[in-house]
Amino acid sequence: MEWTRRIARTGVTALIILCAVFMLFAGIFAATGEAPAAMVFRPPGSPASLPDGVKLLRWGSVFAVVRGESPDYVRKLYASGAILVLPYRKSGCLAYRPA
Repeated sequence: MEWTRRIARTGVTALIILCAVFMLFAGIFAATGEAPAAMVFRPPGSPASLPDGVKLLRWGSVFAVVRGESPDYVRKLYASGAILVLPYRKSGCLAYRPA
C-alpha cells in the first residue's frame, strides 16, 4: 500500500506543476498578448459574443481559436467569460520564437 501512496503523491505533484506552468503561460500571455493567435478554453457564449476586435479562426464546443487586433484582446476575452486563454502556434503553445 505504501507504493500506491507514493505513486498517487507523485501524480498529484506532477499535476500541480503542470497546472502552475499553464497558469504562468496564461498570465504572461494576458499581460503581453504576443502570439499569432489564441486558444480560448470555454469560449464565451457564441461566436457573435466575442469582444470587439477579436477575429474568429475556428470555433468548437470546448475551445475556440481567435486572433486579436489589439494587444489587450486577451484581457477582453477573460472579461467576457473565458476560463483560460493560451497562445496558439502551429508547433504548440510552448514553442516560443520571438519575431
